[in-house]
Amino acid sequence: MDVNKDREIQKNKRQINKILKLVPEDKKQIAEKLVKEILFMGETLDDLKEKVKEGGPVELFKQGSQEFMRESPSLKAYNTTVQRYSLLYKQLTDLLPKIAVDTKGEALLNFIHDNE
Repeated sequence: MDVNKDREIQKNKRQINKILKLVPEDKKQIAEKLVKEILFMGETLDDLKEKVKEGGPVELFKQGSQEFMRESPSLKAYNTTVQRYSLLYKQLTDLLPKIAVDTKGEALLNFIHDNE
């Protein structure tokens, strides 16, 4: 395996494990399954991306006497996989506890109001 690719995989694992630690215990089992799929899909996306870079987004397709340009099967697989990858990531982040976040504008207004 390529050293840079291995480093990237390890980096992704560390980042996603940080998210996993924030998931409540009662949802941890579901989150762990999502994480496994996300990591696998991430590696798959990297492989598909390389194939698209090598072969381009379209290819000449021959069937009998017909010839035409078509979308690369690698690009098609990439597009489908990236959509599923995004959905899995959303499912994982939806398992995180909801945190009330004060926006900058509200924080400024609260500061001004408190100092009147």
